[in-house]
Amino acid sequence: MRPASQYKHTAIKSGKEGSALLTAIIFSFVVMMVMGSYLFLSSSEYRLSTRSYLFGLSFNLAEGGLDLALDALRDGDRSEWNTGTDDDGDTYWSRSYPGYDLGENLTGEIRIVIIAADSTSPEVYSEGIVHGHMLGQAQKQIRVQLASGFYPFINGFNSKEGVVLNGNNVTFDSYDSRDGNYGPGNINSEITVATISVENDALDVGNGDIYGYVATGGGYPDVGRNGSITKYGSPGVVDDSRITTDYYAEFPDVTAPALSAPLTSLPTSGTISGGEYLINSWSMTGKKSLFINGDVTIVVKGDMSMAGKAKVYLSNSASLKIYAAGNLSLGGNGILNASQKPEQLLIFGTNTTEGAKTLKIHGNGYLAAAVYAPNAIVELKGGGSFGRVYGAVAGYDAKLTGNSHFSYDEALESYNLGGTGYGVEDWVELSGVSLSVMAIDMAAYGL
Repeated sequence: MRPASQYKHTAIKSGKEGSALLTAIIFSFVVMMVMGSYLFLSSSEYRLSTRSYLFGLSFNLAEGGLDLALDALRDGDRSEWNTGTDDDGDTYWSRSYPGYDLGENLTGEIRIVIIAADSTSPEVYSEGIVHGHMLGQAQKQIRVQLASGFYPFINGFNSKEGVVLNGNNVTFDSYDSRDGNYGPGNINSEITVATISVENDALDVGNGDIYGYVATGGGYPDVGRNGSITKYGSPGVVDDSRITTDYYAEFPDVTAPALSAPLTSLPTSGTISGGEYLINSWSMTGKKSLFINGDVTIVVKGDMSMAGKAKVYLSNSASLKIYAAGNLSLGGNGILNASQKPEQLLIFGTNTTEGAKTLKIHGNGYLAAAVYAPNAIVELKGGGSFGRVYGAVAGYDAKLTGNSHFSYDEALESYNLGGTGYGVEDWVELSGVSLSVMAIDMAAYGL
């Protein structure tokens, strides 16, 4: 028979071993929980990053489908498209482009439906689909409303490469000339400053104020400490609801019209009552003044400049169209448009080499005009005491400095240059049930 002390010692030892085993089990359980959580998070991050990558591919495919649709509409070629009539009685074209090799065993497909294809305002739905990934297929659908002809001033301030605002007094806003001149009761926040560039710094707001909207091809605008993107009544803020990063537009070249019997010299002072002019260059300096009382078209093969106190005065009932292949420099007292309606003063840059020419408005230059120069660099400098620009601008690149103030005339939104092309009136990515326009079922159109 064992002594009592031996039984007591054995019991204490067994209790310690049981406690250590329990501690080890608890520790192992905690380690397993931590490892499981880490693996779950890693797996979730992988799935999210992969889905984001796949959706990016499908979005690119959908954008490519828009180009294919535009090409078909311009050519009027429906030979390889399915055609039919939908429930609303509109003619549609539909087509699938399968088999795009995206690498990594992934394949892409583009599906396109063009509704009201034979009308002047076709509606395009383009869907990009990525097949072949273990997480399943990814797809994006884009809807674009088109209009025949070309609408160059639909945004207000438009550029290919970007916009830079330098200085503390650079301002963008809008008004509507159909309601009278710019001023109290007719100052709005409806301009869109846009660029199709995807670079993050393509639209540099700096310390400027945009009372309106911003649209880029992909990058977020760079806004300085004192800059703003907002509406009147809410100064000094950056309103994200007024910023979009999926903007797309076309900038077709413009050509000078064929003139029937143009004059080959243009006076730099005096009065002209109308007519067509084809000249090599145009320069006004000093205190010279030119008064225009009728409808005038000027085609300038070279450069155009105004300096000193020179001015061109456009009467209330007159109109002036300028087509310039070279550089334009509007200084001095500028072109005074008495009507204050920019559509009565149209300036077109006809150069076809991107960035090769410059359109400059500086000093006390005053301008109420619509400017379309898709390959020119636009510079608005200084502004002086009275320098302002009213109307719309579309250019290759743009830079505004000093006291520049640009006010978009909303009446120009519907200005149509005509032609056989199509302009984009509305563009939206269809990705939510709250959108007013919903994604369509491509199967209903034979796809």
